[in-house]
Amino acid sequence: MDTGDLNTHEHIHSAEGHDMPPIPDTDTAQNADTVQPSSPPTSKKRKKSGFFKKTGILLLVLILIILLPLAGLIGYSLIDRTNPARHIADGYYAAVTIRSASDTLQKGLYLSAVDSLLSSPETASLQSNLRALRSNTTLQSDWFKRLLNVPINIAVYEGNNAALIADIGIRSAAVRLLPLVTVIKPELFDSIPNLSQTEFDINGKRKAGFLFQLTYDQRLYICFYKNLIIAATSEDLLYSCIAENSEASGKQLTALLRSSNRGAVSIYAEPSYFISGIAAKQDIAGNMVRELAFPEPAALNVNFDEKTVSLHSIIKWVSERSEVNAILQRRSTLPSILSRLPEGTAYLTLLNLGDPQFLYENTRSFFPPELTKTFNSADKNSKFFFNKGLNQLVFEWTGSELGVFGHKDSQTPVFFISLKDEAKCRYLFEDLFNTIFIDRSISAVVDGNRIPRIIFPSWLSGLLRAFHIDLPEPFYMIQDGYLYLSNSAEALGVCKKETDAGKFMVKTDEWKKIAKSVSAETSFLVYYSLDRSIPFFLEQNALLKTAFKNYGKGVLSLRFAAERQVSLDFYTQKTDARKLEEISAFPRSLSQRPETDIICAKTAANIPYIFWTNGSNVHSMNLLTGSETTLSLDGKAGIAADMKQSKLQSLWAVSARGSIYRVNENLEPFAGFPVLTAEKLFPAPVAFNGGIVAPLSSDSGLLFAGAADSWFTSGMMNAKLRTAPIVFKDGIAALPRSFESSLYMFNKEGKVIEGYPLELDGIFAAAPVFFEETKGKPAAAFVSEDGRFSIRSMAENYEELAACDLNTVCKADLVYSASLRAFFVVSQDGHLFKFNTAGAITDSLPLKTGAADDYRITLLDVTGDGKDEIFVSGGGNALYGYTSGFAPLDGFPLAGTGTSYLLDIDGDSLPELITHGIDSKVHAYRGAALR
Repeated sequence: MDTGDLNTHEHIHSAEGHDMPPIPDTDTAQNADTVQPSSPPTSKKRKKSGFFKKTGILLLVLILIILLPLAGLIGYSLIDRTNPARHIADGYYAAVTIRSASDTLQKGLYLSAVDSLLSSPETASLQSNLRALRSNTTLQSDWFKRLLNVPINIAVYEGNNAALIADIGIRSAAVRLLPLVTVIKPELFDSIPNLSQTEFDINGKRKAGFLFQLTYDQRLYICFYKNLIIAATSEDLLYSCIAENSEASGKQLTALLRSSNRGAVSIYAEPSYFISGIAAKQDIAGNMVRELAFPEPAALNVNFDEKTVSLHSIIKWVSERSEVNAILQRRSTLPSILSRLPEGTAYLTLLNLGDPQFLYENTRSFFPPELTKTFNSADKNSKFFFNKGLNQLVFEWTGSELGVFGHKDSQTPVFFISLKDEAKCRYLFEDLFNTIFIDRSISAVVDGNRIPRIIFPSWLSGLLRAFHIDLPEPFYMIQDGYLYLSNSAEALGVCKKETDAGKFMVKTDEWKKIAKSVSAETSFLVYYSLDRSIPFFLEQNALLKTAFKNYGKGVLSLRFAAERQVSLDFYTQKTDARKLEEISAFPRSLSQRPETDIICAKTAANIPYIFWTNGSNVHSMNLLTGSETTLSLDGKAGIAADMKQSKLQSLWAVSARGSIYRVNENLEPFAGFPVLTAEKLFPAPVAFNGGIVAPLSSDSGLLFAGAADSWFTSGMMNAKLRTAPIVFKDGIAALPRSFESSLYMFNKEGKVIEGYPLELDGIFAAAPVFFEETKGKPAAAFVSEDGRFSIRSMAENYEELAACDLNTVCKADLVYSASLRAFFVVSQDGHLFKFNTAGAITDSLPLKTGAADDYRITLLDVTGDGKDEIFVSGGGNALYGYTSGFAPLDGFPLAGTGTSYLLDIDGDSLPELITHGIDSKVHAYRGAALR
């Protein structure tokens, strides 16, 4: 029996087991015949499936060989970890925690306070580093943000020492492979400057680490320990951090680091360290502060974004003195004055600690001897002159709120005191006015309201002046439970007018923004505007004053709670503290939109004019009167100004058909003009040698025209020039855009100067810039369309002196500042670059306007410090202003495009910034930011 029969019978037997009918033998034989031919293909399929099966198993084994150790490493990293709070070494006086390094970095890079802190010349290198970080696309990538999304803790110690502990979590799995990687590739870290590899002795074991040279005499010791990166400014401090701190300190820090109320950045410090200056003083505050103790560090939580910064802290305290407990445990209330202040309130300082009687009873034991003597003397004198003690003069009617505020429309401050008993206050004033020592004047009337004034009799004033004593004679107003005092009747009048009309500060948008971050319940509050006042906590701290100089409005509040806690809240928002405003009669509307750049100049009579072209028309406007004049040409028009000592001598106008005009400010032609040359021109002339030079459009030369009716064409170039030529000393330079770029230099007769043309590498859309080197030798700077910046000597051999690559497209014109000895250019993708005369990039800045093909840079000294500021337009109707260090100028951006000018329009001897917009308007701005 063959194999086919066995298979057949097995099949039949199986079928019988399932009560199937028997199959005849003939059919069986036929089936056997049918099955036998199919056996060979089945064997091939089994062989093929066996190959794939073995290959799959091999791949699975390889994957497991790779994944199992990796999974084991990750699992071990998850298990072998430690609490970062246990590795902040004891002895610190402040600890800083950053919730997420990536989030803080992203926000902090663009924080205005950072720009302000780095605005000094001493931090120029740091400014450049900051700009480089801002323009680094890697920092904005999602993978980098995830990689750096780790908490960081920094501890600060005496002696300028600090330690950093970063919990890198599962990322420590990759760090554990570093020893293996460095064995395979020992040169891995050689490219990082100031970084070297070393080893540390940790618990008798040698562990790899790094040394980073911070300064000449200071190093940073870096070590990886379990899931942590630990860095310290001394090796001993590094070992202290690795060895763990005390159990009590560890528990305290753990609770702080895990607090749900933490800010983006949190600072933990002993309050006594920061108030030691107050405690050292021999005054009431110093005497009281010395009676305080702080059971635990205070937490200062900081949150910020591009426009706002907020701080919140809760300070716990204890004291054995009942007087201190009475004042600090008095729960803060909502001051009623907040709902009574006028909407024009620019700043406010408010005390809500309790009425004077309460404060006197609980602070007199802390009076310095001199103050006690003064107080007793005042009480004695008041009884002598007015037959009333200080209790009747002050304590009986004054309430718990007192302070000072200023109105935006008045420079004179207004003082206020809440009234515990208004009737008693009015009665006291009437009683005092009936004495021979105090009188009242009711002659002042503001907006129909009579504002009384406290005055002294002439005999008393004369007597006091003899002793060089000048007592104030304030105006006063009693209204709605408050006494208001000011040296200005107008200040009180404008406040009354607004409050009577229901216009209150609490209804303004600015206050509503602040109220979201700071509770209105307060014991001490400072609300400020930097354009009117600088609060004491900024005035006394140069670092804070610099950091927050661009944050024009803010509020500081202290709240006392019964559970021996003081809450500190600070909120500030960025404003245009030095906003530029247009002068009267501006902006002026132009009859036609300028198609090319404008020209703005003063005439010999000191009258400012603006000139522009639209199609075949030349337009002129007197900026004082707004009157316009138009001159029509026979083709597309172009203009150039002939200036002498910053005054307009004449205006040249050319048409595409070759007509040449020389006109005055009112577009009236001079004698002998127009001149008809019949030469086809590109209408882009430049004033030169008392005449003009313009490129030919029919040929590759230039047309020279003089003040008389004479004209001629120059020698030919290898390509047509389509932009205005450049004046360089006694010659004319031209760089036509061509694949075979060459720089031409023509003399006054239109002849090519010997040694020219100079062959250049690349294609140039931007005109060259000529300048003098430090030794007085002439040189030229170029930037090609592919972003190669280069400097060539124009004196000897025309050799290339320096070069660098921007790796971006550049078509906008290059500019040079002689005062800064620096070049500036904007790439087509919207990056502003700064170069020194050695050809190196010293700074860069990504512009908010992004990619555009109409960028233009103007250099003007608007601050009057002898150094140029940089103004950039393009990509819209906005003009941005920057310092030489690329810090934004106050009050910018402004409306405008193209070239801007600095001229005194209104005759006040202070210059205005003149711009023109794409909306056919001319703007004239003035403000504190301009000189």
